Amino acid sequence: MSIFFISACSHQGSLESFNKHYYGGEDKKAYEYAKKEAGSSGDVLWNLQAGISGFSSQQQDTAAILEQGELLFSQYEAEGLLGGIFGNVGAVILNENVKTYRGNIYEGVMFNYYKALNAMSQGDYALARVEFNRANDRQRRAKDYFNKDIQKAMAEESKQSAQDKTLNQVDMSASTQAISPVLEQQYSNLKNFHAYGGFINPAVSYVSALFFMSEGDYSKALDLYKESYGINKAQVINQDLQVMQNRKTGKLAQKYTWIIIEDGKSAYKQDMSLDLPAYLVSSNVLHVGVSVPTIIAGVTSARTYYALNASSKIEANEISLLDAVIANEFEKQLPFILTRAITSAILKASTQAVLSDQLGTAGALAGMLYSIGTTSADVRIATALPNRILAMQIPNNAGDVSLQADGYGLYNVHFECINDPLLQEKAQKLRNVVVLCEKHDNILYLRVKGSNPTYRILKGGMSE
Repeated sequence: MSIFFISACSHQGSLESFNKHYYGGEDKKAYEYAKKEAGSSGDVLWNLQAGISGFSSQQQDTAAILEQGELLFSQYEAEGLLGGIFGNVGAVILNENVKTYRGNIYEGVMFNYYKALNAMSQGDYALARVEFNRANDRQRRAKDYFNKDIQKAMAEESKQSAQDKTLNQVDMSASTQAISPVLEQQYSNLKNFHAYGGFINPAVSYVSALFFMSEGDYSKALDLYKESYGINKAQVINQDLQVMQNRKTGKLAQKYTWIIIEDGKSAYKQDMSLDLPAYLVSSNVLHVGVSVPTIIAGVTSARTYYALNASSKIEANEISLLDAVIANEFEKQLPFILTRAITSAILKASTQAVLSDQLGTAGALAGMLYSIGTTSADVRIATALPNRILAMQIPNNAGDVSLQADGYGLYNVHFECINDPLLQEKAQKLRNVVVLCEKHDNILYLRVKGSNPTYRILKGGMSE
């Protein structure tokens, strides 16, 4: 019993240790910690954590880490993210923490998304195109995939329960009907998340559209811009569409710099444990406990982001709220999560009843301790993701700008074309200054999560 209790605590402790580094501005330490947790064989959760923190801290093996994680995710996706868990026979008997973490659909999409961003930062635009296509294909297939996966999972759950001799001695239907309303009341906060109606993350659509526009693939860019705008109604998309229209008609003189901002910390899971009235299952038990994960809202690092110069102020538009993406998928998983939790609770209560019948009070106490010690929810989730993603478009002829968050300076963007390698090296060492060439388009990525913001140049740079 203690092994599985330790397992649950270990997952939570590992996430807290990673968060301490990552949200404390120690991206490299966070990357090293996550890479160690992933191990040589890889782990979907920790490869994603290591890949994201590796990207922000410019680690050389970021692409390999993300590739390994995505291959694992694709394997689990083929087996069933939910429906494939039944190889972990101990999960219902004990707790969800003993099963392999298989990931969520949105996390699979983010593997491809960050692989694309990393490829852009390396100047490998052919690979970036492949990864953006994969990310968008994965999220467009998500609805159909999820419906089939959860149907498979519920059928497997029902089949497994029917084959369990202990559960066959209990009126599962009556117990479930009694417990379900108690649990469902605990999820009233989900309405506060304003979950997106589908599985599309509009930031993935937007950044993909921006990339394809920069590559001159206007038809594909238009479709992706429309997809993103249908969800977020962001004004920056209208501005981009105007730029694209001008370029399609030959008006190519004006160059722009786009700033993509990842802000704050995304929603996370927390264990919610409930002690239910024992009579709901049997009069012969001392404890009926259920632990289920609940979603806690993420936090922003700043309310507003803008670029400021002597004559103008350009405000960033929110293009995606990651909490809404996460809440949508969690809400759709909820029936399966609750079914698993209820089955586990009833099975443990039934075991208590058997021990009580056979060993009396001592058996009942042993069963109660077993139930309490093995009841914990699976709260594993990628915590390196931002709360939201914003974007802004800046005309290069506007002159130097100060990128600010709630009035606090992040970086100064200085427009100057520098081709000399020695001067480029000096420019790169300037503190809180990003030098970009005004003669071509630039795409700049910022990660802001409190202290020590980071940036990557996705396209363009200081060379002509």
